[in-house]
Amino acid sequence: MMRSTNPALNHGGWPADMSLSMDDHAQPIRMLLFIRQAWGLAEDLALPQLSPVPETGSSALPDEADRDLWEQRWIQTWSNAWAGKARGAHRIPGLAATTAATGPATGNDFWTQQYGDEGIDLIAFEQWEQMFDPWLGLNPEPVLRSTEVQPVLVAAWERGLTDLTVVPWAGYCMHRLGDSHLVTSFDTAANCSLLRQALAEWIRAPLK
Repeated sequence: MMRSTNPALNHGGWPADMSLSMDDHAQPIRMLLFIRQAWGLAEDLALPQLSPVPETGSSALPDEADRDLWEQRWIQTWSNAWAGKARGAHRIPGLAATTAATGPATGNDFWTQQYGDEGIDLIAFEQWEQMFDPWLGLNPEPVLRSTEVQPVLVAAWERGLTDLTVVPWAGYCMHRLGDSHLVTSFDTAANCSLLRQALAEWIRAPLK
């Protein structure tokens, strides 16, 4: 689900052309997080814990390839999924290196389009998604327009912020995907103090 919010239309004193695109669905990302949890892949990547933690049901690593190959495939698909969201140089969550954007996604960011659904308990995945459905579709403007968030949001927008992606990670989270993109958690996006902190850190954080 991609939504574009323009608080300036409803709150005087903001830049008239200010807007922020928010993606709180990001299913390719969520599918990859579920697979990582279910198959125990890429466990050395510095990624936040999931919230809620999924029950993975009958999911199991397929026998079609060995673990190292599945892990290579997962990391490549993870990189592609984020690259499809980025403009210009970006840093993939969990990976240290900064990467130049290669253009818009071409469909290879979705795991099942490449490798099918073998080893994935789709019912368990759907049940996990239903656990955070209450977060989806919520109007973000009360938080964005709060007196606590408003000044730092405007400052971030003036420094290039145009996109916000929200994923089911636990607690406070701030990742600078690129010079126009903030990645955070549902808990952070819904909390004025935490979102203000994330925006302030996004402004200060260099893209390494």
